[in-house]
Amino acid sequence: MYRAMPIQSPYPDESLSCDTRPQFIVNPLIVTDPSNWIPATELTSGACLDVLFELPYRLWAAPPHAAVTLAWKTYTYRLAQPLAAAWTMAREIPLLSADNVMFQLLPNQPYISIGLRRATTAVLPTSASRRSDGAVVLPDEERQLDFLRSTLIEEHLVPLMRNTTATRKIGERTLWGQAAAAFAYAFADISVTAAADANRFTALLPVPGLAGVGEDDTVWRDTCCLAFASPALTACRDCVTVSRARRSPRRLVGQAARILHRESRAHDHDC
Repeated sequence: MYRAMPIQSPYPDESLSCDTRPQFIVNPLIVTDPSNWIPATELTSGACLDVLFELPYRLWAAPPHAAVTLAWKTYTYRLAQPLAAAWTMAREIPLLSADNVMFQLLPNQPYISIGLRRATTAVLPTSASRRSDGAVVLPDEERQLDFLRSTLIEEHLVPLMRNTTATRKIGERTLWGQAAAAFAYAFADISVTAAADANRFTALLPVPGLAGVGEDDTVWRDTCCLAFASPALTACRDCVTVSRARRSPRRLVGQAARILHRESRAHDHDC
């Protein structure tokens, strides 16, 4: 069950013949010409971190702390979108390891575009897509989650985190919070069981419990993306620095200063 399709359905004709091989939900993301794309391995190796983190500076004049968190927020959300769509619509887990993901930086929204080299997807034995090329058939959903943990988290986000904190003055908790919020927002966009789905996937992260979807279908989070630190941006509607009752600008500035100071100390401690 799902709310909306964020990508075009790979099934143009509902009356598929028995000879038609089922397609994965993420098939529209397959890149046929990689010449204008950057491999995600360039991020996990640290070679292209400047390219990614320069984006928020160029778009919103974000200072260093905010540029890193905003880049993580945008990049992980683009990774979470195909994951949420594939899981919600077909109980599929696309291969989102760094060696299968490519990305483009765009001048306008959505700012980052994600593509895949191969249509490799973990499916259940009951899935019609089990007959597709690239299907990794796993016995149950727990094995699918293990597949995601190994590929997206351990082989992609963890090395990206390692290189980020080694070169930028930022704490791990804040960045894992962006990934958790990305999962929560992606499922809130599409799933009718968004709270349960967000909880299931954010629990896979090295630091769990940093974001989720409430009973009212709104996203909550315990970390800040520091958008308010950028001259061209304001605090997010669900910013943890702002309560439901509107706070004064002076109180908001004070809270922002405390967050920046905490992140600086967290980085020093991690080093």
